Amino acid sequence: MRSIGSIMDENKGIGPGFDMLRVGLALAVILRHCFPISYGMEAVIGGIGWGAAMAIVPMFFILSGFLVTGSALRLTLGKFVLSRVLRIVPALVVDTLVTILLIGPLFTNRTLADYFASPVTHSYLLNMVGEIHYFLPGVFERNPVSGVVNGALWTIPPELGCYVAMAMLIALGWVRDWRLVTGLLGAVAAIIVFGGQIGGVPPVVLKVLNYPGAMLVPYFLLGSALFLKRHRIPYSPPLFGMCVAMILATGAIVPKAVFSEVPAVTFLAAPVYAYVTLFLGATRLPALPLFARGDYSYGMYLYGFPIQQAIVASTSVRNPLILLILTIVPVVGLAMLSWHLVEKPTLRLRKGFSMSARIEAERQKAERS
Repeated sequence: MRSIGSIMDENKGIGPGFDMLRVGLALAVILRHCFPISYGMEAVIGGIGWGAAMAIVPMFFILSGFLVTGSALRLTLGKFVLSRVLRIVPALVVDTLVTILLIGPLFTNRTLADYFASPVTHSYLLNMVGEIHYFLPGVFERNPVSGVVNGALWTIPPELGCYVAMAMLIALGWVRDWRLVTGLLGAVAAIIVFGGQIGGVPPVVLKVLNYPGAMLVPYFLLGSALFLKRHRIPYSPPLFGMCVAMILATGAIVPKAVFSEVPAVTFLAAPVYAYVTLFLGATRLPALPLFARGDYSYGMYLYGFPIQQAIVASTSVRNPLILLILTIVPVVGLAMLSWHLVEKPTLRLRKGFSMSARIEAERQKAERS
């Protein structure tokens, strides 16, 4: 039986489905947000759809850990940090400025003088460096999700925290040892689950891991450990089908409050999420022509929520599916601009040591052939 690793080897070290998987997950995030943005924060997808919705963000972090580890194994600490900064920060800076200078003035109910003079506006600039603020004065205040400009950005701090953890693994020389990575995964998960009940944990560690997004870090570390063991992971369609069935059954069987609020229960699903992620990444998924010229997933993530809020603020649309349809074109358009004008140019600075740069080089080579 072929393994995830052997399929990657056949494709020059890059899983054939990872590009489309990122796009699919970005679209899934936008779909998931359509429900609360239409009806309010308490609105969620029900039934088996809820089980799938709960898997989206963990799958993103598993995918990130898996792919970032591939880069970390080739890089010095300095090059790794530079690679991650260049991947995350430039597009985030532009998104922050677009939000403050364009979206905010268009939708605020304050005068422009009050809007730009407000400390709330000034604080929003800190989003550029990962200190996330969600509000701009007078913006989207009458929406069902009142005042929240970009709720999707809550995952930026844990993503940066994952990069810090990976940098530590590189610095300590642990990044190549799956046992040490798995040990760190277990330690982080245990502290998140049991918190202060574990003796000897420094207070600063407890404080950091008490951050709501910290529970995403174990998924990233799981992806990292699985990259190191990728040649031992079978590529099995029956196993994939079983995992998908388990995810869907979760939504029908497990109470939402238990699954979303009890980390120990959530982490039990991690291996299932991981296998679905890696199987799809190793599968040659149907390529949509529109998405063949770049990785638009990060831009879709950055601009999806504010565009959805803008549509709700300026129309009477309160139907999630209609909102999804109206959202796709402007979000993909902005994501394409972000990729071609901001993200892709930074790949030139990362060329030779970035996984994304390698993927882009392979894409350009294929286009020329």
